Amino acid sequence: MKLSKFVLPAIAALSLAACGNLSKVSKEGTTDNPVWPDAAKTTLRHDGTQHGSWPNWDNVRQIEAGMNKDQIYELIGRPHFQEGLYGVREWDYLFNYRENGEHKTCQFKILFDKDKNAQSFYWMPEGCGPKKAEPQVVREVIIREVAPAPAQTRIRQ
Repeated sequence: MKLSKFVLPAIAALSLAACGNLSKVSKEGTTDNPVWPDAAKTTLRHDGTQHGSWPNWDNVRQIEAGMNKDQIYELIGRPHFQEGLYGVREWDYLFNYRENGEHKTCQFKILFDKDKNAQSFYWMPEGCGPKKAEPQVVREVIIREVAPAPAQTRIRQ
């Protein structure tokens, strides 16, 4: 009887952790078929009308394979759906942004390997997400001192 007090909660916890994965994630952190959560069902909502977050795209661009969950959390925050933070190998985000003055959203998915390091990244719609940073144009301004024009003398006639 005592065994069931410990076994049942452990089974329940493992079952709940498995519920956080929508896609079938391999131990290498890949999938052949990424499954996307319903964008309207984010856990991150503002006033019930706007879902997701407005990310710092420079932070999103820094995410790369091999990063752990804590490093990603520091860059873009917690996942926006019901995944959970620790027992799952899939995090989903809904990002807001403006393009040519129009409000748009992107879904971003990160898959983790068996060691909980990020390995695969997906965007929906495809091609969505941060564009490469535009190179900074540095303009050199040259200031030349110009000698004052010689004083003109008027000749009176």
